[in-house]
Amino acid sequence: MKPVISTDDSTSDTAEATEPVPLRVSAASLAALEYPSLLAVVASQAASDLGRERLLALAPLADAGALAERRAAYDEAGRLLGGGALVPSFETPLAPLLDRAAGAPPGLSGRDVVALADLLETTSPVVDRIAAADPPCEALAARAATLPDTAPLRRQIRRVLDRRGEVREDASPELARLRGAIRRQREVLYQDLQGLVQEHRELLSEETVPMREGRLVLMLQAGARGRMPGLVHGRSGTGRSFYFEPLAVVEGNNRLQQAWEDAEAERQRLLAELAELLRAQLPALEAHADFLAGLDLLQASHSFAERARAVLPELSSTPRLLLRAARHPLLDPDLAPLREEALGQRGHTGTMVPLDLELSQGGRALVITGPNAGGKTVALKTAGLLALMALAGLPVPAAVGTVLPELGTLVATVGDEQDLLADRSTFSGRLLRLKEAWELAGPRSFVLLDELGSGTDPEEGAALASALLEGLVARGGLVLLTTHLGRVAGEALELPGAACAAMEFDPASGEPLYHLLPGPPGSSEAIALARRLGLARELLASAERRLDPEGRQYRRLLAEVERLRQELAARLSDAAAEQRRSQGERERLERARADLEAERGTVAQRSKRELESFRVQVRQKLAAEVERLKAELGAGKQRGLAESATTRLFAEAPVVDAGVVEDEGLPLVVGATVRHRALGWQGTLEKLAGGRAEVVAGGKRLRCRADELVAIAAPQDGAKNTASAAPGAQSRGRSGGAHTASRPTPRTPEAPEVPPELMLIGERAEPALERLDAYLDEALHAGRDEVRVVHGHGSGRLRSAVREHLNGHRAVASWRPGEDGEGGNGATVVQLRG
Repeated sequence: MKPVISTDDSTSDTAEATEPVPLRVSAASLAALEYPSLLAVVASQAASDLGRERLLALAPLADAGALAERRAAYDEAGRLLGGGALVPSFETPLAPLLDRAAGAPPGLSGRDVVALADLLETTSPVVDRIAAADPPCEALAARAATLPDTAPLRRQIRRVLDRRGEVREDASPELARLRGAIRRQREVLYQDLQGLVQEHRELLSEETVPMREGRLVLMLQAGARGRMPGLVHGRSGTGRSFYFEPLAVVEGNNRLQQAWEDAEAERQRLLAELAELLRAQLPALEAHADFLAGLDLLQASHSFAERARAVLPELSSTPRLLLRAARHPLLDPDLAPLREEALGQRGHTGTMVPLDLELSQGGRALVITGPNAGGKTVALKTAGLLALMALAGLPVPAAVGTVLPELGTLVATVGDEQDLLADRSTFSGRLLRLKEAWELAGPRSFVLLDELGSGTDPEEGAALASALLEGLVARGGLVLLTTHLGRVAGEALELPGAACAAMEFDPASGEPLYHLLPGPPGSSEAIALARRLGLARELLASAERRLDPEGRQYRRLLAEVERLRQELAARLSDAAAEQRRSQGERERLERARADLEAERGTVAQRSKRELESFRVQVRQKLAAEVERLKAELGAGKQRGLAESATTRLFAEAPVVDAGVVEDEGLPLVVGATVRHRALGWQGTLEKLAGGRAEVVAGGKRLRCRADELVAIAAPQDGAKNTASAAPGAQSRGRSGGAHTASRPTPRTPEAPEVPPELMLIGERAEPALERLDAYLDEALHAGRDEVRVVHGHGSGRLRSAVREHLNGHRAVASWRPGEDGEGGNGATVVQLRG
């Protein structure tokens, strides 16, 4: 069932019940919008000649039901194409084969029959894929349901012919018998001729046994003719030998040739039977060919959509057209290779400005003005061509959200309508197209008229154009016009249901910018275009002097309006960008707030689990610690038992990050107490110069960048360097390396309370040594003369690191391993310097 495009102005509104109702559109309108060229571009993606023919005849439809079926089939084919191609590439044209199958000369060859079998083999697996689709492919399934079963026909063809189209040797019992007889007879002849070769080698130029005209012969030397009985079947290419059939094998060759002829007759009989079978099955062949052509059309449409970044647009049953980032497929640079393949020329390959355009109930008619060569006609042709594509069920090169109307009629006129053979002038041709537009206009019509009112006196042309515009708007359809007549554009601004738009141009240079802008009309900029094209300067100056004062003033006002519009558009663009930035920032902050809330919940849950685990561990350790205290009391040790027990019990207590917010208000000055932002250690700022800082922390002098520190306490008056040695320390005696008790140093009243024991079990060496340094300085400042460092046994690495560090520490007088009541070798007792 091939769709038919209505190309006659008087086409009837009625159609056969089985045929979809085509859009009423004349051949002239289709040509004006370059619809045939578009179909050729899409058809270049077809895999078969049947698909190409179907695409080239694809008609826009006015039948909403038929159009919905096409669109549904397009969507379903897209899902199936995810599993591979639906139609493979056919090198052999299928349409002529169908004609020959119907009886057209010269008839079908074996290769032709195989090509038709390939057609049937192509449709069969696709029918299975459609049946297995989930969700179901209802539109394609409805098409497939009407296909007759061709499995017996395909089996018969494959049984008789091989892939090359040659008749198989076992295609029939008779052919198998004859082929066997040929082989046997040929073997007998070979044996006889080989015997003659051995017997008469001196008379032969070669020892081979070639075949000549279906008979096995020998190569006899030219000088040996007459010396051996037999028949000559011609001279070799060199003239030095004869193709010679010895008399002894003539009868055998006769039998071989007869077998060959009988086999050929049987082969021709089998081919004739296949041809007759295909003729009888011609309706089934045509049904499958029609189904394959439809699949090829859908596959080519999807291939075009991928290349053109095209989408299936929304359809509106009311007069509405909305183009978003639309591109004319015959100008899109991405499709230049397709155009070259289909049309023989690549066409436009430069930058293309997408088109945004809207026609709706409030503004069904749009009058486009603007500079010459500024894109008015391209905008009109893009809207018209995409409307035709949508009504043909094809994807359109535009962005998602594009809406195109369901139509009953379409009229388009672009360019010169002059016809010399019909004795028709340019203006006469345009008037006839205006007559067509007037007669076909209605609620479901789309009228596209280029350069309305031109070709005659401007005043009369403007009056005729204005009257036509008013009448078209009153009839309720969609109207898109281009004009250079300011009066027509002005009336569009005043007419309810109509609007005006202009193609944007640079008011300073007059260069077109190819953006369509709703609002006031634009200037034609004819002189600016002539200047860009290089016309003589004195000619243009003379033309400008001849412009009437009102015209010059009108153009200056239009330029000023355009300048103000561009300025407003720039400000609106900046405001929109700022709004987007603010919205993005708000969204980012909302996400950050949500992340913080989630993190707070996670931290709370983790802290709860850690604290509960710690409580369980303390309960378990408490009993063991009580026994240890009893043992140490029994051994007579009383000093520091409570502190050491407390330290051991809470050594693994979890630390909850309270999320302290550092006060950024304090100045970073020498003498201030500072904290390292990343590492968390604290100390006194000693030096600050050139963005570098020097801090005394835990008895060590550390250097870092100033921006890595934050002040947490202001410097105190008279504060001293915390790294200085504690005063009042007394020397302690030593004898042979053994520990000797000495008189403790009196504790200063300001000295902080420092525990007698430092717990380092479970810590890594580097942070443990930092803690040890800080602890030793604090203990020395607090007046302690002896402390215990608990590092545990473990692997021994921490113990070795601690003791090696103590050897060179300036606050350490001596150290020794702990005794039995002091933790043994898992602790180190340190004697501090006085």
